Amino acid sequence: MTDTDIHFYFDPVCPFAWMTSKWVRMVAAQRDYTVDWRFISLRLINSGIDYNNHFPAGYEEGHTSGLRLLRVAARARAEHGPPSARSTRPSAARSSTLPAPPS
Repeated sequence: MTDTDIHFYFDPVCPFAWMTSKWVRMVAAQRDYTVDWRFISLRLINSGIDYNNHFPAGYEEGHTSGLRLLRVAARARAEHGPPSARSTRPSAARSSTLPAPPS
């Protein structure tokens, strides 16, 4: 394994992770950093929380759909190597309720 400058953990359904990943890609390119794109699941992290009392309507379904997207990212990583995992996020954003990233 190569040395990694940044370990970036993301859930494909998290808009904050998506916005931050754009910044990480920009900084990595400017500084010639290597990024280790790691997966997390907000659904699993929040598994012990009562969604009805702690989140707005729809959050549980959104977090659960992230599990499917994580499977896609894991498959891309397994078949094409680690950098392919980062490319799954922009396409996921376009297929969800988030606006498409600017060109």
